[in-house]
Amino acid sequence: MKLRLPRRRRGKVLAGAAALAVVAGAGTWTATASGGPPPVHRQDTVLEMPGAAIDTSYFTAGGGGPRPAVLLGHGFGGSKDDVRAQAERLARDGYAVLTWSARGFGRSGGQIGLNDPEHEVKDVSRLVDWLARQPGVRLDAAGDPRVGVAGGSYGGAISLLAAGYDRRVDAIAPQITYWNLADALFPDGVFKKLWAGMFFTSGSASGLQAGARAGGAAVPG
Repeated sequence: MKLRLPRRRRGKVLAGAAALAVVAGAGTWTATASGGPPPVHRQDTVLEMPGAAIDTSYFTAGGGGPRPAVLLGHGFGGSKDDVRAQAERLARDGYAVLTWSARGFGRSGGQIGLNDPEHEVKDVSRLVDWLARQPGVRLDAAGDPRVGVAGGSYGGAISLLAAGYDRRVDAIAPQITYWNLADALFPDGVFKKLWAGMFFTSGSASGLQAGARAGGAAVPG
């Protein structure tokens, strides 16, 4: 998949943007197997955010000037490792790519809030803040990187929410996802017992937050 981000600039930065996440570890650069030039480099960093340490990987390839960025989200029950191959392909295509394990998944801390606007969605805004500080990322304005968000299922829902809550997001590519989790699990009032059981079982081992709002993944109007 290749994202084509729109060419546009905005003259002002989103007011009240979330504070920049603090880098908990400097990370190291390592070359990944690419099968040919240019090599893909990965920087693993843990970002400290309110209530959780978020495990991230940053991928770039080749030289040249600043490039547009892509945030890749993973599916429910997964982690950043699930989208590594996709991140490497996008890096070779000329993008700066940031993957992360959402709260409660992979090596990230915290509790799962079902893409809660006060937690997971704000985490994405902090990831956008981090991208804006990277010298290899193209900016539309100070603190405003040229960035798209993509993902499937749970990752697709966070891309919809990120675009709804953060005006700095320039493009999204959600796949096989839902616009409202409550409606997806209870369509027309009918309970999808099998899918709901699979969904919550896969999250229970990762610390699914008790009493999380199923409607937390609804896109704001």
